[in-house]
Amino acid sequence: MLRRLYNALTIAALLFIAAAVVLVVAPSFFDPQFEIRNESDEPVSVVAKWRDKEKAFPDIEPASAVAFSVEDEAGMAFRVRYPDGREIASEPVYFTRGTTVIATITEDDIEVRYDHDI
Repeated sequence: MLRRLYNALTIAALLFIAAAVVLVVAPSFFDPQFEIRNESDEPVSVVAKWRDKEKAFPDIEPASAVAFSVEDEAGMAFRVRYPDGREIASEPVYFTRGTTVIATITEDDIEVRYDHDI
């Protein structure tokens, strides 16, 4: 009877350890994710630039967001253009597999951070 209990606890512990390893390692297999949130009162256009590539989002409405992913590892900067012609740019933020980067646009700024920095 004691042997059966020992075997059951051993199997349960091994399953727990395996599940923990999967939860820790699995995100590193996913492409980096990006979300651009427009919290300003007007539509904006955004260009996301990394390495020698860029992705344009010509019309992001107020109180909306767009999401995308890329298959790369680098630094990404965002350039925002407001309807009145003003432009602002962010500093590049490093991204790699399993990361999520959030760019939040306000009336006069763009904040770029990782999702786990909330």
